[in-house]
Amino acid sequence: MSSPSRLAELTGPPATERRESCAGWWYDCHRREDGAFVIVSGEGHEFTHALVTTDFRAWEIVAAQEHELGLVVTRTIRELVREHFVGRGALMLHGAAAVMPDGTGLVLAGLSGAGKTSTAVQIARAGGYCVATDRSLLLAGAAGWTVIGLPLSTRLTREAALGLGIAPDERDTLIRHGEAAVRRPDPKGKLSLSNGEMHRLAGVEFAASTRIDQLVVLENTGTPRPLSRPLPAARAVTALAEHVLVPDTAYRSRWLSADPSPEPADDPTGRLRALAAAVPARHGVWTPATYGRDTLTAWLTTSADDTTETTGVRL
Repeated sequence: MSSPSRLAELTGPPATERRESCAGWWYDCHRREDGAFVIVSGEGHEFTHALVTTDFRAWEIVAAQEHELGLVVTRTIRELVREHFVGRGALMLHGAAAVMPDGTGLVLAGLSGAGKTSTAVQIARAGGYCVATDRSLLLAGAAGWTVIGLPLSTRLTREAALGLGIAPDERDTLIRHGEAAVRRPDPKGKLSLSNGEMHRLAGVEFAASTRIDQLVVLENTGTPRPLSRPLPAARAVTALAEHVLVPDTAYRSRWLSADPSPEPADDPTGRLRALAAAVPARHGVWTPATYGRDTLTAWLTTSADDTTETTGVRL
């Protein structure tokens, strides 16, 4: 709800503890007389808001103004999704994910600038779905491995935005609520767009999750044509390990749980080996700005027995 008076009531009592949500975002916390737990945004937040729960399963979210609620609700859902699946043993990956037009589910990993976001977005525009552009949760289950997208905004360079037909300087075309209304300047000059904006402005369809049918390790090498080859399981484990966030250093505690103790700092190697043993992997080298969605989807559906050489390419 948006209610200045309700918010003032919740923020009035003194804090009895503090919790860090993510990378220095702090909340003051206290218990009400009826036992409800109240979490109030601290200094540095764009605006004041409060979260109230009695059982850490159902939440009341309060902000002062209606237009502020979009971002608060989005962030809270994101954090609850993350804590739920990490608690179930999911691996947090700094990577993207997508569903090909033929239904094949992909996990996309690689260094910054490798084209993970571009790939996921272009696959969606070619008739598939974007699952995640920056953070993915990898979860093993009885039916195989699943990737769940963490609800984050899509961050695009100016060139990438223009390539999608989005003019970054035309702010009036952006939806005036949620993240678009309170966006901070990006340190790398990127434009952050919500899923709704990506759908409206670039025709990108999103899916919450998909089974994992293929692992793709991307590398931006400036090659004149895209190349791909199967990647042995052992090398896939090594490549993915660089991008797995276990524990995620941005989070020091499970801040929306009854027990806010830190996440276990276990070694994810065993789980990565199980993933690589169950799902085939490919190594792809390309130049993200060069290839359109038609070329991209054809390249990523290369048959598993293809042995196209990528001589001289570092992995």
